[in-house]
Order: sequence, then structure tokens, then C-alpha cells
Amino acid sequence: MSKTFQVGAGNKVKLYVALLPLGDRTEPVDVEVTASSGITNNATSVTVAALDGPIAGGTPLTFDNGTAELTVYLTADAKEGDTTLHIEAAHAALTGSSTAEYVAKKRLLGGTQLNANINSDRTDVLVFEDPLGYKDGAITGQSWELPWTANLLSSDEAFRRIFYAAANGVSGREVYVWQEDPAPAGATTGDGLKGAAVVMNMNKNLASQGIITFSCTFMGQGSPTITRYAA
Repeated sequence: MSKTFQVGAGNKVKLYVALLPLGDRTEPVDVEVTASSGITNNATSVTVAALDGPIAGGTPLTFDNGTAELTVYLTADAKEGDTTLHIEAAHAALTGSSTAEYVAKKRLLGGTQLNANINSDRTDVLVFEDPLGYKDGAITGQSWELPWTANLLSSDEAFRRIFYAAANGVSGREVYVWQEDPAPAGATTGDGLKGAAVVMNMNKNLASQGIITFSCTFMGQGSPTITRYAA
């Protein structure tokens, strides 16, 4: 069995996801992380060079020293300029200096076609009688949602980000999602949308050994940012 799920040669809907720091809904960026010293077994923090961008709590980071790798999970948001990462107790040791690459825009593999719903709340405004029977009104709120279903491996990093956000929704944990439609002829990227969202109605099933089937809805408040296809 393949260690990853393939989703076609760019001819399907694509969805990318990142965890967001609490209270921050700006679009995340990639961050290079360098640990100058080793990581000990059961360590709950890692000393790193000053970060050039934030990384949300719950995000897995894989450190590589050239001969071995170690994946750790942040237990708190790391801000730009921080020199210490707070992590879950490391399950093993990693000697010497090491680096990790935080890729903000992580693709969720094994997904099926989705639909995008954009909703508006309208309040009627009292006006004089219209001879054609129309009502006047004002848009008082907007929301959007992206339902998603996927079959993937339990080790999929994007899925772990989503699961963490779903389990910690009451604390305000949100995700940032990028959705892309199939690319038109002559283009590499299709139309789509992006924005901050909460993970709603998550359902996880273990359909077979090592494979997870899950579904959820990404619910965003306000207006999403529309993106256009690119050549």
C-alpha cells in the first residue's frame, strides 16, 4: 500500500489547511526552524533561533539532524521572534543541531469533490409600499462553509491539524483554509477562496487498518477572500 494518497494530476478540487494562533486570522506563512542543540527524551521545550514567523499550537514539526528525524507537537502558540518552542514530551531523543520546516499551506490528501456555500443574513427594512411588492433590506452578516470528506492515512499531517482544531474548538482554535477549483485549460491553479474557519461536525471512522475516513465542515465567519486562477 502506498504511504500517501494520490488525488489526481491537478484536475480535482484541492484543499489546504493550517492551524491559526489564537486570536490571529491572518494568512499563515512558512517558517524555517533551527535548533542549535539536541532534543532530549521527554523534553517539553526546544531552544531555537529566533523565529521569522508565528506557528500555532498543536502543529507537528519534524526536526532533522541529517541522520535521524523526530516529530514533536507544539503545546502553545509560538510568536515571531520566540527562541523557545513549548512541546508535548518528546518520545525520543535527537542529538546535535537540527532543522524543521513549517509549511503553512499543507494539502489535505484523499479528498472528494466538495461544494462551497456562502450565506448572507438579511434584515427587512420598513419602507413605503412598493407597487411591485418588493421588500427592501440590509445584509447584516455573512458566513461560508466548505464540507469535506476524505480517506487518508492516520499519519497525514494536514488531518492532524484539523483533528486538533476540532478537539480544541471551545478554546477558540481555528484553521486557515485555501480551496482551489479544478484548473481551466492552460492554467495551473483554479478559482477558489481562502480564509479563517472553525472545524464543525467532524466525524472520524476507522474503515480499515491504518486508513481513516473522515468528514467535517469548515465554517467561516464574514466574507471569504476570493482567489483567481493562474497560468
